Amino acid sequence: MAEYTFDGTTLRDGRGTKMGEIDRSYIRGWNAALLGQLDRKNIRDPRGKKLLEFDGKTVKDDLGKKVTTIKEIQELIDGEADISLVAAWYFLIKKQQANMT
Repeated sequence: MAEYTFDGTTLRDGRGTKMGEIDRSYIRGWNAALLGQLDRKNIRDPRGKKLLEFDGKTVKDDLGKKVTTIKEIQELIDGEADISLVAAWYFLIKKQQANMT
């Protein structure tokens, strides 16, 4: 069973606490802070710099190096496999875990 759930707009942890949401093409934290943007198949930071690219199966960084796959993300998050799921994973889970270490 996945640790998180994503309904297409809101990411929640196992206790049901809202971690963040996708607001049209913007990724926002639980406190409505702007974290990033969706731009077709690209995920950008708040200033517009390309961070990730998603081709439907593989997530690559801005240099084209493979970061992860959608299957690995779906093991962690229960939700439909699309770019908004990847963005939620990157900004609301991966970056927070990196900040904790």
